[in-house]
Amino acid sequence: LPPEGTLPRGKTDIGYKPGEQEALRAGSELANPFSADDVEAAARGSDVFRIYCGPCHGGSGRGDGPVAMRGFPAPPPLNNEKALAMKDGQIFHLIGFGQKNMPGYAVQIQVEDRWKAVLHVRTLQRRLQTPPPALAATPAPKEQRP
Repeated sequence: LPPEGTLPRGKTDIGYKPGEQEALRAGSELANPFSADDVEAAARGSDVFRIYCGPCHGGSGRGDGPVAMRGFPAPPPLNNEKALAMKDGQIFHLIGFGQKNMPGYAVQIQVEDRWKAVLHVRTLQRRLQTPPPALAATPAPKEQRP
């Protein structure tokens, strides 16, 4: 580890430490500098999520990635109540510092890319919250007996 108070070349100190209270503080103090309308940022966020998050969270954010399917504890789906209630800054903090079984990715994912990944998490949450087309409105075909 580098000596206390130093930063590796090219790294930024975001002013937070690991821990749930710090994640909550980040949620109340930080806002995503990228807009959901920013097509380039959204595309990059999708790539970052696929590379770093998808192995556990799965491509759709349901917690069914290949790592989770091979015995590692599955993360909760990104559309559960707790994840939906998180503010962008809190998700950003969790990506950087990790939480419970999730490792921190601050060393691998630059600050801007963490924010772009948050954009993608929000996109996945909207997709997961959108109900599928109404299949119940179509009556099921009656079983025919010979």
